[in-house]
Amino acid sequence: MDFQILRRQPIEFFENKGVKYFKPFVALDKTKKPLKVYNLEDCQYSPPSIIAENHQGKFSSYEVYLDSNTRTMIGDSLAADPRNQGIGEVLNLAALMEFHKNKFNRFNLFSLKEAIQFYTRFGFKIINEDKGFILNNLRNVEKSKGAIFNELRKDVAFFKPRIEGKISSDDKYLTQRANDVFSNFLKELSRKHIKYNSSKIDHGTNMEFSDWEFEINRDYLNSLFDKHEINYKV
Repeated sequence: MDFQILRRQPIEFFENKGVKYFKPFVALDKTKKPLKVYNLEDCQYSPPSIIAENHQGKFSSYEVYLDSNTRTMIGDSLAADPRNQGIGEVLNLAALMEFHKNKFNRFNLFSLKEAIQFYTRFGFKIINEDKGFILNNLRNVEKSKGAIFNELRKDVAFFKPRIEGKISSDDKYLTQRANDVFSNFLKELSRKHIKYNSSKIDHGTNMEFSDWEFEINRDYLNSLFDKHEINYKV
């Protein structure tokens, strides 16, 4: 079917083994060229994946696993070809679309440090208990410039001495709240199209997008759907 015919069509879904998957649709990449996006949801010979085929016949993929029993989605390997064309963004939006349609609670993944900023842009949060990792990230926020980061630097002033143990805390969510400072810092940079030097990050990390993040990031996510001409709203 002609790519152009499918553009801006309402996204339709089908159900398989209690999980809803989108039917093939067409989005636009960064250069406004068409991408055909579809699922390999139940293939004997390959992992379940979201596939994007560009106008040159090149394929990109995102391995995702949906578990209706735990209401969890797991993202594994995302590979975009060519890179820097917005294809990874489309693949991640497609995954979030299925996460939203199934009303799941958690979308978990492991990110290499080079991709952490990419995921924070959508609303993913860093999940990490390594205090050295957390402190390094807080110190980098502390060194940031500009009034837009004033509140985050105040957050650093609160969390850093508690993570260091200089101030006692029995807050069982302390490390997660401290991680959120850096997640929000990267999200702010990303949405302002400012690239963060990933070499300043110690290592990769687990990340999570909860269903609550749709409430916080709805306007931005919907703007991305619109940018890529994906007829879906969260």
